Amino acid sequence: MTRKGANGLGEAYVRSLVAAGVKFIECNTADWDSQVQLFQEAAAFSSTGKISYVIANAGIHRPDEVFLYDGDDAVPKKPDLTTIDVNLIGALYTAKLAFHYFIKQNGQNVSETQDDTCLVLIGSGAAFLDCPRAPQYCASKWAMRGILHSLRRTAFYYGSRVNIISPWYVKTNILSDKAFEHVASVGVQFAEAKDAGECLLRILSDTDINGRSFFIAPRKWAARGFVDLGIEDYPDNSLLQEIQEDQVKSAPVSLGLFV
Repeated sequence: MTRKGANGLGEAYVRSLVAAGVKFIECNTADWDSQVQLFQEAAAFSSTGKISYVIANAGIHRPDEVFLYDGDDAVPKKPDLTTIDVNLIGALYTAKLAFHYFIKQNGQNVSETQDDTCLVLIGSGAAFLDCPRAPQYCASKWAMRGILHSLRRTAFYYGSRVNIISPWYVKTNILSDKAFEHVASVGVQFAEAKDAGECLLRILSDTDINGRSFFIAPRKWAARGFVDLGIEDYPDNSLLQEIQEDQVKSAPVSLGLFV
């Protein structure tokens, strides 16, 4: 499990929930070798030597130099893309390592003896709708949906699952207190962190949940604090359905999620 870094450097922690307790391992998720070590230590700490569930939750949000104007007389400077490094590249590293361990543990063919394994990606409300002044953050969160829509087409071949949770505004350290105060002042209601936890438990406890998207919402929109958005497959748009069918013809999926 990964956690948002308090100082914006993309620290992460893997929690191995076993009888011995909980272990926190510091990791820079934007660094491949650091993530490799993180997974190795997590597997070594597990009483079974296995990793069952991975949550790619590390993410940052900072003033976006792609958006910021450098001035009339300035030569535009190369923007800092750290947000992409942490939120997107780091998540791709996590997905690669998660499925490496899942396939190593369960093999490359589905069998009744396989253990449940699941990767949960973290999106955002900004993964669906407009969010001003943050092109990097929005790009990275839309990308989480792209990762889901690709991996869910093949993960079940290895007995694995992949899902995504997209939170609305939740009070964490990803934004400053001043930023949250401004959001609240214009009438935005926050979602609750505990509801994100309930949603995660819902996903992990039901092995039939695969390829699905969940939105963590304020209680005014959802009594339980989250909404199951299904597989986001545009069922009412016949043109997109036809395009989708052609798009996967080169690698047809005849079993699993979309049967």
